[in-house]
Amino acid sequence: MLRRSCHRWLQPLSHTLPIQCRHSFSVLSAQLAPTTSAFCVIGDEILNGKALDANSQVFAQRCFALGVELEKIEIVPDKHQAIIESVQHLSRKYDIVFTSGGIGPTHDDITYEAIGRAFSCNLRYHEPTMARMRQIMARRASSNHARWTAPDPKGTPDQIACARMALLPEPAAVTYPCDQYWVPVVCVNQNVHIFPGIPRLFAEMVTAYLPGLVSRLSSHAPQAFVRILIGTQLRESVIAPVLEKLQARYAPMGIKLGSYPNWLPPQLQKQQEGSGSKSGSEIGIKTSEPLVVLSAIGKDACSLDACKQDLCELLEGFEIKSI
Repeated sequence: MLRRSCHRWLQPLSHTLPIQCRHSFSVLSAQLAPTTSAFCVIGDEILNGKALDANSQVFAQRCFALGVELEKIEIVPDKHQAIIESVQHLSRKYDIVFTSGGIGPTHDDITYEAIGRAFSCNLRYHEPTMARMRQIMARRASSNHARWTAPDPKGTPDQIACARMALLPEPAAVTYPCDQYWVPVVCVNQNVHIFPGIPRLFAEMVTAYLPGLVSRLSSHAPQAFVRILIGTQLRESVIAPVLEKLQARYAPMGIKLGSYPNWLPPQLQKQQEGSGSKSGSEIGIKTSEPLVVLSAIGKDACSLDACKQDLCELLEGFEIKSI
């Protein structure tokens, strides 16, 4: 049975939050206009199940850590029109658009060409990228005693294919976020940023590139989202009415609530598996493994703390972790 303190639902928000929380969030709201983002994953291999899309999760995690609202993820095939329609729509609607995939040397790598068409850009060989390619490829080949192919638009078929990776849309901003790689980030139409699809390469380049981009778009330092996790032994059907009212209460504070049955965050799952026990004492769980995990996501620490207290009091909850 839920506690009698649930009558607090009916009190206006201004009566339940401490005055310092209301002031804190007012200042935060005045300073921080949300930066929005979208992600376009390009590749038949994702749509036909051959490859797992790891890049979406990486991009989502990096956006979360920088306080960027990721609002859309699209997966499109290696088809010109599908890519064109996707990036045009996303570019109009969101502050930041990242793409991944389709920038290699083969016939189905059409991302640069399609995005160039989307924004009326010509394709031209980018000499600084080809020079960087030659330098880094030669250095790696020398250290590994391996053969390598120098990019040359007028050379042998394999040299022409290699040079195709430097056939970039123009005009565009071309940067190299990682010193160890020749691969550029190409920004077209001011907000469409083209990345490779190889997961390890994508992750390193996004990690190096995104913080600076967010800082340039904002008049303030990036403010990360915070996720608080609360466990409860109550069933979802029992907590649903309470959670709905709490969401209405805290939405003006920029807080989003979620409910996840039979779930633990991956890092706690690993710790639990290693402990060989479901007591939860070593992973921060107060009693036993929770039946439902509730999450509260926001940026204002005071409002999140008040929300956490309500979740614990009204839904017999206990804090698991803040991430």
